[in-house]
Amino acid sequence: MTTDTQPGAVFRGTLTPRYTDQDTWRHVNNSRAYQLHIEARMQALVHRFGPDAWFSDAERLRPLRAITQFREMSFYGNDIGFEVEVLGCDRDTVQLRTQLHQNDQLVGIQDVWLGAFLNHERVALPDDLFSGFRSGVDAAPAALPDEGYSQYADDFSRFPVQRELTPRYADLDADSQRSEAAIARYMEQARFGTLREVDLGGKGLLIAALDVTFGHYRPSSTPVNLVTGVSHIGNTSFHLTGGAESRHGVHAIANSVMVIVDLSTNRPTPITDEIRQQLERLSL
Repeated sequence: MTTDTQPGAVFRGTLTPRYTDQDTWRHVNNSRAYQLHIEARMQALVHRFGPDAWFSDAERLRPLRAITQFREMSFYGNDIGFEVEVLGCDRDTVQLRTQLHQNDQLVGIQDVWLGAFLNHERVALPDDLFSGFRSGVDAAPAALPDEGYSQYADDFSRFPVQRELTPRYADLDADSQRSEAAIARYMEQARFGTLREVDLGGKGLLIAALDVTFGHYRPSSTPVNLVTGVSHIGNTSFHLTGGAESRHGVHAIANSVMVIVDLSTNRPTPITDEIRQQLERLSL
């Protein structure tokens, strides 16, 4: 690991994809790529705040919003270099940006806004965290971009695709909370539940971006309701909006940008009339 003390408090390191990170297309699965951002972030926090920064019996930093861009496919067999930068911090929120590079290519970017939680409730950032982040960058976090999809969080019954998921022990993190990684997988499972009903006619499908707003991390053993619907259809891409809801309320709601690709080139290709008609039947 190396560090860079230039303004912005950049932390750099290297991660190694695992064989089990691959999906059926033999590249790093999107939810596992998301987990690489988490790992880079946690290593940066440990470097900044000490070896116990990855767990807490008091306040714990957790994402409020994470916007992830999947720029290129990444693969097993080559290390991924990461860079974590503090973009801004105030008494309530810290904003970080993580970039992943493999084979001299930028393969992923994630902007995340973190808040502090204590006993499941949102609290102000502890003084040591606030001071530590502000020592790297004397700026406030950027305002959260308008996402437009939270309007659907009030009534999950309007979603055309609904499925039940049984939580697993592996969905808990080291603090016995529902993990961020598990919630990202829930969003992936919600997408899969919708897309398996769509015949792509020999075309491929990639996720280009994932924007998640997190509601809570409370664990429970009762089923989680996963919902999805198509919220926008473009020329070569469409948006899936989905969410996960437990007995404690909405875990998260997310917007995924999905791109139709030509399998021979892995480049975007127009949505056919047949695909468009199927997507329209799944519209919110």
